[in-house]
This record gives sequence, structure tokens and C-alpha cells, in this order.
Amino acid sequence: MKWYLAQMISSRHLEDNLDQVDRHVQAAAEAGAQAIQLPEMFAVFGGGVARDLAAAETDFTGPVGQHLREAACRHGLWVVAGTVPVLMPGEAKPRARLHVLDDQGEVRAHYDKIHLFDAAVGDAQGQYRESDHYQPGQDVVTVKTPWGHWGLSVCYDLRFPELYRLQRSRGVDTFVVPSAFTWSTGQAHWEVLCRARAIENASYLVAANQGGQHDEKRRTWGHSLVVDPWGDVEGAGEGEQGLTIDTDLERVDAVRLKMPTHEHRRL
Repeated sequence: MKWYLAQMISSRHLEDNLDQVDRHVQAAAEAGAQAIQLPEMFAVFGGGVARDLAAAETDFTGPVGQHLREAACRHGLWVVAGTVPVLMPGEAKPRARLHVLDDQGEVRAHYDKIHLFDAAVGDAQGQYRESDHYQPGQDVVTVKTPWGHWGLSVCYDLRFPELYRLQRSRGVDTFVVPSAFTWSTGQAHWEVLCRARAIENASYLVAANQGGQHDEKRRTWGHSLVVDPWGDVEGAGEGEQGLTIDTDLERVDAVRLKMPTHEHRRL
């Protein structure tokens, strides 16, 4: 299949971000892609602003959900939309939710980010406390598609290999990982984490990242990429751009036959 990865530089302004999305969706359709992946926080970049949107997107029928449903139908694309804040009835904080839409605009699956980024990374932002604005999800989510079995995850999840091992045990052959890796952590760890998760599970990993300066304190790493089951990488640099890459599940079968580590597990 042909993937299009939308590397964005989202801001606190919803309409500007949706304009970016429209440009990428059009480019994906023109490239003949079957699916487009949008990065983490593509619709709003900032915790306080996110809460204002969350109540409208409970069923993904607010301004973001409706916009993407129509785009999916208009262009015949599957859309991995990660992430949008969603506030569920009776809950105090939103969830950071990834939605998978099919080419008819229907939600095939959604995943609430399990691991929240609470860390000090030494950049201009200093301390990140995602748990101040969001509550974590609980469920491991996979979805079957016309192009294989996808495992859903988001950004900081990459540092927790047990999530990907569990998804692999459920039959996943492709991990999708929309992200907003910071510039400092991305420079140090982004590619090696993506390659590790792909190699140790003999699976594809497809990751669209935010990629630039969002405000005076927030800078993201970019370098959106696809890693194949052997660990080979095709990727982008920094800045807003699109990346079109083909994946082939026969490659998964070949690597797993050659290196059957999943069958050799003892723990």
C-alpha cells in the first residue's frame, strides 16, 4: 500500500491547522495514497486550547471530526488522525485520542494515549506535564484494514516496548505512531526507538511527527519515517512536508520467516 505521512507544524489556531491538513490531504490524493497519517496534536497544539475543543469531539463529530470525515469521503482515503482531545461525559480531563477513519468517513477504531509525557528534557519548555491536561487511556487497540492489521499508539508510547509486543501477539504487522517528539528528545532517541520497535517485532512502523517551531518554547523534531521489518528507514527532515512511501506485507512475512524471534520467546 501507499502511505502519505503529513509532517506538520501545528499551532494553537484550529483553522490554520485544518488548512495545513487540507493541503496534505490533497497531496496524498494526488500521490495515489490509500492512507494518510496526521501527527499528534495536529488540530490544536497546546494543553489549554485543547480543552476548549474536547467537549465537541466526544463522538468525533465536532469541527475536526466532521472536517476529516468529509475529507476522507471526498478523496477516498483512510485517515489516521492522531491526536484530538476528547472529553467524555463525567470525566474531569480529556483523553488524547487517535481516530482511524475509513474511506467512507466512518470511525473504524480509536485509541486513547496510555503513556502521558511527564518529563524534564532540558529544552526551552523545561518541564512537560501532559497529565496536567489529559487523563491516560487504558486499552490496547488494534484494527484490521484492507492493508493488514494495525497497532495504534502515540509518541511517548514508543518508550514502552511491552505495548508493541502485546500488539504483535494479537496479529499486528504495522504499527502507526503519530507523534510530537520534542527537538531535544527526537535528536537523541526518535529513530533508534522507532527502529527498535519495528525490528524486535518484525513489523512496519509508520510515524508522522510534528516538525518545527510552534511557539517561543516548543520545537519538535520532525523526521517522520517508515521503518520496515528489517529496520531499514525511509524518512523526511524537518519542517512542514509530506512523505509518500510504499509498504509491502510480503516483506513482513519474509523477515519473520528468516528471523522467527516471536516463536523463540521464553519470557
